Amino acid sequence: MALVLVVGPGAMAVSAQSDVEVSNGDVDIEVNGQEIEKSGDRVEVEDDESDLDFEVEDNGATVDIESGDVEIEQKDGAVEVENEDLDYETSADGSEVDIESGTLEIEQKDGAVEVEDSDLDLDYETSDNGAVVDIESNGVEIEQDGDDVEVESDDVDLESSDGSFDFESMSGPVDIEIDADGTYEVKFDGGEIESDGNGELEVEFDGLDYENDGDGDLEFTTDDVDIEQDGDELELDTADVEYENNGDGDLEFADAETDIEQDGAGLEVDTESGLDYENDGDGDVEFEDGETDIELDGSDLDVEGRNGLDVEVNDDETEVQFD
Repeated sequence: MALVLVVGPGAMAVSAQSDVEVSNGDVDIEVNGQEIEKSGDRVEVEDDESDLDFEVEDNGATVDIESGDVEIEQKDGAVEVENEDLDYETSADGSEVDIESGTLEIEQKDGAVEVEDSDLDLDYETSDNGAVVDIESNGVEIEQDGDDVEVESDDVDLESSDGSFDFESMSGPVDIEIDADGTYEVKFDGGEIESDGNGELEVEFDGLDYENDGDGDLEFTTDDVDIEQDGDELELDTADVEYENNGDGDLEFADAETDIEQDGAGLEVDTESGLDYENDGDGDVEFEDGETDIELDGSDLDVEGRNGLDVEVNDDETEVQFD
């Protein structure tokens, strides 16, 4: 293995400020507060000045990165991304999700979904892949468990279950149609409720729409939020957040500061602060934070850092350059 050092004027290859060790493809380099270590499939890059700690093992399967206030972790397919306003956690297959972004929280686990946002006056909960529903938003509460339905607001209270029907309204006019098969339609000042008695339900209020097709497909919309759920698939849009989980391990998330795309073991993270991270799940990892640029492709490593630091490691040689 060959070692090539290119050193700028006035600098030395080995000194108190620079230390380079190479042995059989492993490297340990310290230059101007930057440290690069490669031992087998483990890579660590540290820079105290830019507040970077980058660690990758197992050909990209295990990742622990801290850069500024951003932290990225991957292990056994699970993902965690954190910054000052975001805590994003998912399981390997995307079936378990726990996200907090500002006042918004999204949870998915075992066919259950919960979306909460105090600023948007939203508490959306479903279980059994959408068969059981409990939603509170803008003074309206909707509860549904199969053909059991309850809709309540300040002016309206409707309950139906197994052929029974109870409706109260504080004001008129009211128009009610009930069929022998359990289907009903209620129209009132400011809204409408329709049900087929077998799980299908539509609820409309001023500024709020809810629809359940009875087979796990739900749509819920207010002036501030749009939610679509199809079994374990979920889409959410607000003024600040976009989220999509296709139920097969592909997730997309974006808020004002961070964009995340997750595809099985693959992960991409982009932030407004200039951090870009990409892991293709097959050993190729790329990272950039404005100060340091890292590319890892299997056993090949390329690092560009401050003060002209450029380190390239492959099976044939190691090249180190710095000013």
